[in-house]
Amino acid sequence: MKYANVDENGQILGWYDAEIHSTIPEPNIQVTDEVWQNAINLSHNTIIDGVTSQTDHRSEAQKSTDVRMLRNELLVTDVDPIVTNPLRWADLSAEKQQEWTDYRTALLNVPQQAGFPNTITWPTKPQ
Repeated sequence: MKYANVDENGQILGWYDAEIHSTIPEPNIQVTDEVWQNAINLSHNTIIDGVTSQTDHRSEAQKSTDVRMLRNELLVTDVDPIVTNPLRWADLSAEKQQEWTDYRTALLNVPQQAGFPNTITWPTKPQ
């Protein structure tokens, strides 16, 4: 029989098989092979009332930090090589310069979006 070692929120801390493991940590939930295989296949990390699911267990502060880090990475890798290089910038039409300016501004404004940090509408990178 298979077991899921869980915390108080149903977060799966590990999977155990009584045929393989001599010790199964507490608390645990006994699961069928079908539930175990489904959870593994779908990368589920939570089990509540015998039903597994994928749940984001990060705190709001961690989600916010992660989104800001991704936003900053986009600024550094996508925007800065264009807007901080005078030769590349000068080669762009006024319309393209405005697209890049708008894209940069939209990235900077990601934290002000209504759903931040749980729902983000990422701006479209100019071509």
